[in-house]
Amino acid sequence: MKNYKFNFILGIASGAIFILLIIFTHGWMDLIHQINNLQVRWIIISAICMILYWVFEAKTLQSVVLLMKKDYKFKEAFKVTMTGQYFNSITPFASGGQPMQLYALTKQEIGAGSSGSALMIKFIIYQTILTVYSLILILWKATFFKSKMNNLFYLVGLGFTVNASVIICLIVFSKYRKLTQRLIIVLSKVLGKFRWVKNISKLEMRINDNLDQFHDNMEIVKHSKVPILKAVIYTMFQLTIYFSIPYFIYLSFGMRNAAIGSMIAGTAFVMMLTAFIPLPGAIGGAEGAFYMFFSLFFAPNNIMAAILLWRLITFYSCIIFGFYAVMKN
Repeated sequence: MKNYKFNFILGIASGAIFILLIIFTHGWMDLIHQINNLQVRWIIISAICMILYWVFEAKTLQSVVLLMKKDYKFKEAFKVTMTGQYFNSITPFASGGQPMQLYALTKQEIGAGSSGSALMIKFIIYQTILTVYSLILILWKATFFKSKMNNLFYLVGLGFTVNASVIICLIVFSKYRKLTQRLIIVLSKVLGKFRWVKNISKLEMRINDNLDQFHDNMEIVKHSKVPILKAVIYTMFQLTIYFSIPYFIYLSFGMRNAAIGSMIAGTAFVMMLTAFIPLPGAIGGAEGAFYMFFSLFFAPNNIMAAILLWRLITFYSCIIFGFYAVMKN
């Protein structure tokens, strides 16, 4: 009963955010004015792309969990995926998704250790593919965006550096265990000196336990090449489909001049810039970044409507359908 009330309150809060977006943006009025001219088939394709984005994430999760539970079904993975989508959307830094996915997996009778390992492996795959994908797009489209946006494009480099640093840290942790343990000892001493942590030995024990689990995860990856390769392919499809959504929204306004490659790159750059905005769904920052990059493609009279459509499809759909998945658990 308590969980039901908590979920209900979260749903009401999510609905309130959605209503505020409608009231306080010009996009809604712009969309009403242009509704008769929109080519609905492209909006439907955009929505289908978002569904496929969820499907491929669920397939990635299923591929990884099958390493620990041989009869794990896609339906179960999809429920966990939508739970993560919901809590990622309503928590700062998307910090609530993984803990709630861990809880959802344990409710599906998968041990906490196995669940944590599966989610960690999935995160490593996703972060690696996102970083490599983004690097390719930067090298491919840097000249185009730098010529249009001058110094503003260097923010993309900053976002890429932060994302890449996560992968570098994971590689260091996986290959140089002794170095990692020394870093933990140094960090513990610093935290103890400033009295930010009361029980240093307990902290070191917890970090070492997590490090042991991380190394176990990497061993699973090394000896499970085919399932991991499937997860990599699913993640590549997932990101490509997501990055393509603004292009289909662009087509819905009857425009045809922009190249799909440039718009895919633009979406990846928006993602890199907004990943570390400390607000649920990067509210405000996501819209601002989209405006900066996609005003290069959309006309001034439809850019706000495009932003609203993009957020409805890629963000508020996660809240609406994710909330339903949470309530069903």
